[in-house]
Amino acid sequence: MDAQIKAMAKFIDASKTDPKEIYKLMIGFIGPRPIGWISTVSSKGKFNLAPFSFFNMLSMNPSLLGFCAGLQRDGSKKDSLRNVEQTKCFVHNVVTKELVDPMNQSSAVYPYGVSEFDEVGLTALKSQIVEAPRVKEAQISVECKLKQIVSFGNKPGNSHLVIGEVLAIHINDHGLLESDFLVDAQKLKLVSRLGKTNYMDMGPVYSMTRPQA
Repeated sequence: MDAQIKAMAKFIDASKTDPKEIYKLMIGFIGPRPIGWISTVSSKGKFNLAPFSFFNMLSMNPSLLGFCAGLQRDGSKKDSLRNVEQTKCFVHNVVTKELVDPMNQSSAVYPYGVSEFDEVGLTALKSQIVEAPRVKEAQISVECKLKQIVSFGNKPGNSHLVIGEVLAIHINDHGLLESDFLVDAQKLKLVSRLGKTNYMDMGPVYSMTRPQA
């Protein structure tokens, strides 16, 4: 083991460590992380599709989803963030096993205005409420209107937390649903993000009831 790594093995002072190194460390032990596959549209009607592993549910009432869009190395904003700022909406499309290849390809850096839908061979489907399109091939898509954008700085590597309020949910396969608005976890073959270049398929599912105090 490298001497520096061995010295840090028990205690790492984040205030004295490059944020890039803290990032690499944390994505290895915070997970598996859900993938926010975010589709957006610009004010000129150009579609965009990109995956974010800094993504999750944020609130039940109101129903909120959020994803963090980090600034580019030159300090410029990612296409998804620019589009949300312009049209005040986005769609989250659930990533399942059969969509991992186009999802991964959509993470490539295409010029602004180029549609990842076209580049990766997916179908942009008109949403019911928001302007942003949804992925036709996704089993579940969630239409959101912009609630708030929280900036954590304007330098390269800083992030903007994009918070959206859930307006509608599309479920393309009703066989995924059980009674009382419950999704069958065994049938929905979710894919999640790990550290480095690693991903994980849905593993064994087990249940635990919440105990009484």
